[in-house]
Amino acid sequence: MNRWIETEVKTTNMRDKRLNNRLKQILMTLSKDPQKRIPNNCETWSSTQATVKRVKDQKVVLVAQDTTFINLATEDRKKEMGTLVCKNKNEYLLHPSIVFTPERTNLGLLSHTLWKRPEINVTDKYHTPFKEKESYRWIASYKMSCELQKQHPETVVVNIADRESDIYELLLEFEQTKTDEAAEYIIRAKSNRCLLEDGDETPHLWETLHGKTSQGTYQIELARTKYRAARKATIEVRYDAVSFARGRRKGGNLPAVTVYAVLAKEINTPVDEAPIERMLLTSLPIESLEQAQTVIGWYRCRWEIEIYFRALKSGCKVQELRLESEEGIEKALAVYMIIAWRIHNMTMLARELPETPCNQVLAKKEWQIIY
Repeated sequence: MNRWIETEVKTTNMRDKRLNNRLKQILMTLSKDPQKRIPNNCETWSSTQATVKRVKDQKVVLVAQDTTFINLATEDRKKEMGTLVCKNKNEYLLHPSIVFTPERTNLGLLSHTLWKRPEINVTDKYHTPFKEKESYRWIASYKMSCELQKQHPETVVVNIADRESDIYELLLEFEQTKTDEAAEYIIRAKSNRCLLEDGDETPHLWETLHGKTSQGTYQIELARTKYRAARKATIEVRYDAVSFARGRRKGGNLPAVTVYAVLAKEINTPVDEAPIERMLLTSLPIESLEQAQTVIGWYRCRWEIEIYFRALKSGCKVQELRLESEEGIEKALAVYMIIAWRIHNMTMLARELPETPCNQVLAKKEWQIIY
């Protein structure tokens, strides 16, 4: 147990060195029982370096980013109302970037952003600089992936995000980054963008890809959800390189960009079931069905960040924190995010490497008690 804690806090740099040992003790206590509460008297630190070191032995890593809501209930006791307790909703947005292997093993947290939306949004989105907008978090995560790529040039780093990340600036960031320092990306398309083509009519992304010749089919296993039963789906694949028309922004148009688009659509769908369809945009070259399948498979790994959120909220019960200050909440979340990584990492390692001896991750007393 102590080995992973030593690794996580190795780069800790606190004002008071005595707090280093206090942090280790907190991690030790919470890893034994993630649902216990903690005081808010520890300093923040970064576990990024521990994550970066775990990347060095990987040929490919996938940096999944997404946003989740953290709802904290605060109690407001009114003297004039006797014993009545009013619970107020205190909502935060958490946007982490988490590194996974293509086999879905969680390698750790690369970065995270935590913020609150103003109660009344008076921001003029047409005049606010892009870096001050909430959507800039998607670019910030991609930039962190580029930093990771620079540190590990032998590893293919791929940033993966859902439809909210389909913004022109993210596509343009790849174009403007040095080739050997640019991380790849796979994002799910949201906008039916105009394409650059000669002719009187302006073609659009969805219509163009649907009009392409099918490059083949393959089957995938779909897990059961509350909306559907588990089933084996047959996926038909189309792909092509497309150039998007210049994005319109205040102050002038943005340069055109060229990306690879992959359309994955389910065929022969069972009766009463909606067919699955995903349009993916990627910087990775797609010139064969096998390459398209790889991109689709890597994008499907994005779902692991949802499992991580479940470990953070249900396993660690972070939404039951009763800390009063925003600083305390931020510090507590920083600690629990490492604990959630540990839980998720051990879960996926057991699935990926089921024959690995348990003493690789558990101390002797721990595995003996579990046994």
